Amino acid sequence: MRTSGLGKFALGQAVPNRDHAVCVSLPTVNDLIGYEEKRADTIQALNTGYPRFIQHHFIREVIKVEEKSEDVIEMKSFLFTDSSHCEEALKKYSIQNAIVRERGNYLWMQLPKASNEALQVDSFIQHTGGTISSRHAEDILFKNGCKLSRESLSNHENPLKFAKKIIAEVHGEGVFPEGVLFASSGANAFYSLFKNAYNYSLRKGKNLWICLGWLYLDTLETMNLTAKEDEIITLTDPTDLKELKEIFSRYGNKIAGVVTEFPTNPLLQSCDLECVRVICEKVGAMLIIDPTMASPKNSKVADLGDVLVNSLTKYASWEGDLMIGSLVFPEHSKIGKELFEATKETICPPFDRDLLRLCEQLPHYPSFVEKTNRSLLEVVEFLESSNSVKKVYWAYQKNSAENFQKRAGEEKPGCVVSFELKGDFESFYNELSMLKSPSFGTEFSLCCPYVYLAHYKLINSLNGQQTLKKAGVSPELCRLSVGLENSQEIIQTLEDALQSMKD
Repeated sequence: MRTSGLGKFALGQAVPNRDHAVCVSLPTVNDLIGYEEKRADTIQALNTGYPRFIQHHFIREVIKVEEKSEDVIEMKSFLFTDSSHCEEALKKYSIQNAIVRERGNYLWMQLPKASNEALQVDSFIQHTGGTISSRHAEDILFKNGCKLSRESLSNHENPLKFAKKIIAEVHGEGVFPEGVLFASSGANAFYSLFKNAYNYSLRKGKNLWICLGWLYLDTLETMNLTAKEDEIITLTDPTDLKELKEIFSRYGNKIAGVVTEFPTNPLLQSCDLECVRVICEKVGAMLIIDPTMASPKNSKVADLGDVLVNSLTKYASWEGDLMIGSLVFPEHSKIGKELFEATKETICPPFDRDLLRLCEQLPHYPSFVEKTNRSLLEVVEFLESSNSVKKVYWAYQKNSAENFQKRAGEEKPGCVVSFELKGDFESFYNELSMLKSPSFGTEFSLCCPYVYLAHYKLINSLNGQQTLKKAGVSPELCRLSVGLENSQEIIQTLEDALQSMKD
């Protein structure tokens, strides 16, 4: 371990201390609010951040160079990795006033600042992952002479072949390297898949999609870029399949597919996947599974899913400085095979230097998962025994442990546990001597105030609060990602913050 998440971190501090760090410190509740409400004093302190939400400083530098070259004022700039994503944004929002310039291996789009179109494209890029990566931007600056050096990376004879082999092995039996696709992010992987799955299903007269479980917000918002709101049905409790069966009984052949996480984010609940698979097969609906939360090394679901979506930013890129995602098409799936080529043409592949960085970390991917499995077991035991903790959510929680165990076996929970407190959330959060940031699956432990970062708008409205309550998601839920630090040091850090917490 080279980077620890234990200790105090300043607002905006990048972790790890590298140019392409994915995580950024938000050390107090006041900072969380400032981040979500885009207060100038908070945003100015963030030189980097989770890449789909905070524009990396290398990307900002490329934009400055471009804008200086054209002497542009009162325009907002966007950088796209390829023409297809750029053209799609223009078409989707019927944009007529954009200026688009091709620049070799990227496109520069400009729109009037503060315009509705600029806001729409901003959101589009966030949910499709269509912008250039920080390494891509660094490479542009380096080749243009704006940077004298760039990150040093190990050469690899065939990085794509190597990465596909490791990812196929991690997913397990029935997955082969030829069935693996890489994307610039997990969001881009899912967007590219869903867009093609939606069109594929429409041709067969199917237009209803079911989200099984309280899924990550961006998953639903990404689906809404393609599907209509009334074409998506969300069932918040994945452990109760009664309603799922009723919906299939009512709509039958109109159902295109089920999208679920195994386990879910952030409540780590697992459905009875075998049963869901049988239900889907009866009407020819596809089953899309995301095993990211506990990692596909633990969650062996390839024999049941038609396509598996995975954010490789977590676990695989365990050093915390890479955005990348994958799609896995298991050999058994006829639907998966029919979607493969079209999705391959749609997906935004990772920049070549991002793929090289992935290959540097992949050899240690399996052992990282095994080490965090062991640590999390000890941390969960502590949390469940603490008088200051109200509720603990993890892969083996009672209401869905059997479902998860059937797929993962014993003692393979991954690195994530979520919990609610009995005392004051703000005092605990502010006192916790640990990195507080989005993401998980890194060598350094971190605590994510999940609802503040993923669903802040829901916290601030009565309807939103009712939505959270119905889903069983506390606004003050803490999602802890265990790293490679000594497990007893992690526990002591938590205990210190719990003891300082106000009643």
